[in-house]
Amino acid sequence: MLRWTVHLEGGPRRVNHAAVAVGHRVYSFGGYCSGEDYETLRQIDVHIFNAVSLRWTKLPPVRPAVRGQPPVVPYMRYGHSTVLIDDTVFLWGGRNDTEGACNVLYAFDVNTHKWSTPRVSGTVPGARDGHSACVLGKIMYIFGGYEQLADCFSNDIHKLDTSTMTWTLVCTKGNPARWRDFHSATMLGNHMYVFGGRADRFGPFHSNNEIYCNRIRVFDTRTEAWLDCPHTPVLPEGRRSHSAFGYNGELYIFGGYNARLNRHFHDLWKFNPGSFTWKKIEPKGKGPCPRRRQCCCIVGDKIVLFGGTSPSPEEGLGDEFDLIDHSDLHILDFSPSLKTLCKLAVIQYNLDQSCLPHDIRALTTLAQGPGGGGTWVSVSGSGAFLRTTRNMPKAGARTGAQGSRGAMQSRRVAGDQPTADTSDMSFEELLELQSQGGPKACKQVVAGRSTEKQSPRQPVCVADKHRPLEMSAKVRVPFLRQVVPISKKVARDPRFDDLSGEYNPEIFDKTYQFLNDIRAKEKELVKKQLKKHRSGEEHEKLQQLLHRMEQQEMAQQERKQQQELRLASKQERRALAQQGHRPYFLKKSEQRQLALAEKFKELKRSKKLESFLSRKRRRNAGKDRKHLPLSNE
Repeated sequence: MLRWTVHLEGGPRRVNHAAVAVGHRVYSFGGYCSGEDYETLRQIDVHIFNAVSLRWTKLPPVRPAVRGQPPVVPYMRYGHSTVLIDDTVFLWGGRNDTEGACNVLYAFDVNTHKWSTPRVSGTVPGARDGHSACVLGKIMYIFGGYEQLADCFSNDIHKLDTSTMTWTLVCTKGNPARWRDFHSATMLGNHMYVFGGRADRFGPFHSNNEIYCNRIRVFDTRTEAWLDCPHTPVLPEGRRSHSAFGYNGELYIFGGYNARLNRHFHDLWKFNPGSFTWKKIEPKGKGPCPRRRQCCCIVGDKIVLFGGTSPSPEEGLGDEFDLIDHSDLHILDFSPSLKTLCKLAVIQYNLDQSCLPHDIRALTTLAQGPGGGGTWVSVSGSGAFLRTTRNMPKAGARTGAQGSRGAMQSRRVAGDQPTADTSDMSFEELLELQSQGGPKACKQVVAGRSTEKQSPRQPVCVADKHRPLEMSAKVRVPFLRQVVPISKKVARDPRFDDLSGEYNPEIFDKTYQFLNDIRAKEKELVKKQLKKHRSGEEHEKLQQLLHRMEQQEMAQQERKQQQELRLASKQERRALAQQGHRPYFLKKSEQRQLALAEKFKELKRSKKLESFLSRKRRRNAGKDRKHLPLSNE
């Protein structure tokens, strides 16, 4: 029986961070928050959540061991990955607005809280972010992501053997998964299950044709092959930046975002690898709001979910960049105990707790806030159990909801008592108000009695007309308000921005020569499929696809020839300059003439000159016919 049992506010406000669970503690590394400065390099922050006391702590910054030398600590980043092997957390990848992406491996000791950079060997993966990482034994597997140097999506699998600190590029078999980033990869047994992510319809390079696949892909680590998956009748919506975790041999996903639908999710789905079926789960209790880029960690039979970002609730702010970053935490309990259910019932129905045993008694305290309203905080004896809700506006968030004290004060009318409700209080205010009140006032309010002594009715006094006048401290608001314009910060993705670097085609062609072999295999596969489908709609689609591949191949050959001509002309000019000649650079018109001359030679060599000239003549004749005067007939 799944149930959302705990909801806390006031934790670290983080988005696109990474976290691991170590015993009853959750370690959160990095991430970003809207409004903070990420252009100045600083150490990555580490927050620790205690699942027993339900409290957050932040580790202090690392001081340099030698004066003048910076400490070995990763810089602040987002889009990275973390895994736990023994007592060491391995952090890899991610990017920063100043330094860009990173491919240095960092190790964090959970016992000493010290960072180190292990010496690695082998084929180190290229710097990237938005990838996935999972563990099998002492081997960490890296899949996908967006590579900075190649400026494209990836579908490679790299593995790191932490016993020898050796990177290996896995030569996979079978039909590989599509290039993608911000997906999820979960290890169940010896199989890695990949779901979701953002990809491009036409290949590894990013364009405006994003697709969000909702089919699961399975990679067998023993045979290093991608398995053929059967069709599933019920599928969740395709999404990216979601959370995935494994529990009792089954895969669960939560949340995410689909840009084509412009929709954030807060649904929970379960995938059964045995029957290869999906099922939507409806847990009891109030769960998180729709969000993306949050973190999920398993602590025993509980799932700790925190952080992420959601669209702004204000009207007219439907843009993708009008988002609210969260500082809340939710716990999903797979098997809540009877004690937990009793606590929820006591809090929900405001039951009398004086007869309960001390170890499970919930201390309910009413405290008077500055605004005159009351609030409730419930803490169990065996570990703090707090009940709050998310209606409280967060710092920096755009929302029109009232504060808790104003809401309580507005509900208090003449002769009414304050209601015991924590729906509008944040975690910090609950602790503050708890320290100010006492259990006696709480019991009186639970019983419906007033906490203030009833004073006898005083006679109404009429104000004296000869009393001295009092000056008002209120300042009249001027008719024309002084409005300070604030420029809206434009959020940009440095991977797709021209200001973040230049594209070097020579380096790209050398790095990704293996794509030519993949394109050739795909072309042969399309030709075989074309022979099977002689007619029909599928035949037309395959024919168009084959024609497009041939056009791309011809365009690539033409670009290669032009690049060779440019290199030859550069070498010729360099040789003349070494001989003492004055350097001479061709004009654009002269370059076009040389290109036409090369095209003429190529047409003459391929014996297509006559057909090309005849097409040109017909085209020119058609243009001239438009300018001829019309005959009277």
